[in-house]
Amino acid sequence: MSDYIMAWSIYLLSAVAILVVFWRATSGVWTWLRDALRVILAVVVLTPASVDGTQENLAPAAIVAGYEFLTAQDGGLGPLLGVRMMLISAFGVVAAWLLRFLWNRLVVGRRAPNAAAEIGRAHV
Repeated sequence: MSDYIMAWSIYLLSAVAILVVFWRATSGVWTWLRDALRVILAVVVLTPASVDGTQENLAPAAIVAGYEFLTAQDGGLGPLLGVRMMLISAFGVVAAWLLRFLWNRLVVGRRAPNAAAEIGRAHV
């Protein structure tokens, strides 16, 4: 197994562990804020970026953006990657909120009257 595949495997396992811990840590947070925070962390941890511009080698975009921002003479690709990750995060948060709204409207909204009827019959 090549070093590149091994490094990505270790990174992805670590990312999944971080996401699981964060998922559990935010379980008590307000629903709409919780969804936004989870999406933003997933974007930051899981978005890849090209290292050398040829699309052959990829690395986590947050690491590439930080490295480019600190070492490039004229700014490099760091600010561009940062803006790209912010846009992906914004679209992800809007999509998560839209899915949450639709879930509450379509599924939970239909389930609530039936649940109230079941509770009413059980007490009679």
